[in-house]
Parts: sequence; C-alpha cells; structure tokens
Amino acid sequence: MNDIFEINKKNNSEIIRYTLFSLITVATSKTSDDYAWSSIKNILKKSEKNYHFLQYVAIGDLEDIDHTMEDIKINSDINSIHPRDLGRAIQDIIDSLKTKLGKKAGYFFLDEFKSKLGEEYHSIIKSIGVDLRLIELQQQIGGLRESGYQLKDSKDSNIAFIKRE
Repeated sequence: MNDIFEINKKNNSEIIRYTLFSLITVATSKTSDDYAWSSIKNILKKSEKNYHFLQYVAIGDLEDIDHTMEDIKINSDINSIHPRDLGRAIQDIIDSLKTKLGKKAGYFFLDEFKSKLGEEYHSIIKSIGVDLRLIELQQQIGGLRESGYQLKDSKDSNIAFIKRE
C-alpha cells in the first residue's frame, strides 16, 4: 500500500512541531521572540475553527516557556489525521503568519523558512501538499501587482505582466 502515511518517515506530531518551530525561529529574526510565539499561538487558536485537530497542538503561557521546540506540546491524537489535512492546515498557518508579520516578513521570509526547515522536512511537507515554491510564486505575483503591474490579457498560453499606464 503506497499511502502517504507510509511515504513519510515522520508522524504528524513530528511534522507539525518541527514546522511550527521553524516558522517561529524565522519569525524571531524579523520580530521579538514573544511576538513570534504569541503570533503562532493565536494563529493556531483561530485555525481550530477550520482544522479541529489543531486542538491537539498547544503552546503554554508565554511567561513560562523557554523558546524551545519542547514548548510546542502535541497530543498524539494528531497522528490519526490524514497528512493532506495536516498539509492544508500548515499552508494556512504559513499564510496567516506571513500576513500577520506583514512587511516585517519581507521577501526572504520563505527562503529563510525553507533553509531552517531543511531538505528532509521540506520534502515531507511538499508530499503532504505544502508547496513552498508555489507560495513564493504567489508572493512574487502579489509584489508585481503592488508595483503597478497587471496580468496581460492574451489568448496564447504565455503569462506576461505589463506595467499599468
């Protein structure tokens, strides 16, 4: 059986813990430790509405944490969730954190995140549906639009941006 559960050598709890800690680590280079940790904590709480299984992920009181990966508590029940569902949640967490950090995140946020994540976890989250290259492309297109470019209407298959007059 070539199921996604068997492809990944890591279970969901390991994937979500390492991914969240990597996001927090990159965010702390853009802002304070407390802001990064509280941002992820708030994003997780809000995301529970769409992803009930995020109730299995907890970050304690900010006054009591040591800012280590062990501060991210994961209930093993999350391991019964299909990895694609976890991937959708991770994708939304990344998007929410980028939005929350705004301009502080900057263009290099995803590059730094990929670097911190490392090849193994980058491959794992890609296998569960989190395509960081696609997120980067969406960010670049958004940047072009903010700079006054728009998608060129064309009947051919090439994509082009032109400067608005």
